[in-house]
Amino acid sequence: MKHLIPISLTRVMAILVAISLVTLSTSCKRAAEKTQEKIIEKAIGDEAQVDLDDEKIVIKTDEGTFTTDANTQSWPKEIPDEVPEFKDGKIVMVNTQNMEEGKNWVVIFEDTSPDEVMKYKEKLESNDFKINFTTRAGTGTHFAAEKDNITVILMGDEGNVSISVGVDK
Repeated sequence: MKHLIPISLTRVMAILVAISLVTLSTSCKRAAEKTQEKIIEKAIGDEAQVDLDDEKIVIKTDEGTFTTDANTQSWPKEIPDEVPEFKDGKIVMVNTQNMEEGKNWVVIFEDTSPDEVMKYKEKLESNDFKINFTTRAGTGTHFAAEKDNITVILMGDEGNVSISVGVDK
């Protein structure tokens, strides 16, 4: 029996040390986030509020709110229905900018195909978007489309696509 007590005590001590290390690393991480927030706030202006949380950044200023979220991996529901959803590839990040003059989303994809990029352009046209310009250079494609107060810009190259959707008020 006496031999079991030191083993139990050793386990309890190991657990306490592990909890202490996790608490310490979490505290250090949060302190680092707070320091980064202050640096960004100073760079933007003292009126900015910055919140860093793992893979999400929220910046609020008098002009509006900017959010970038690497955890969001789906097409934003707030994007107007007139804009067809791009369904090829994998969403790796969504940025949202909410300003007085309107709202903007940037959806970043990887593992996309050039054929799907051109099909997306056709979907926009079939939804009555006017293609303002198209640029193709090497493997890259860039085009802009417009309908009423909505602008869609796609930039793609080598399996990566960035789609920006802007809605003016």
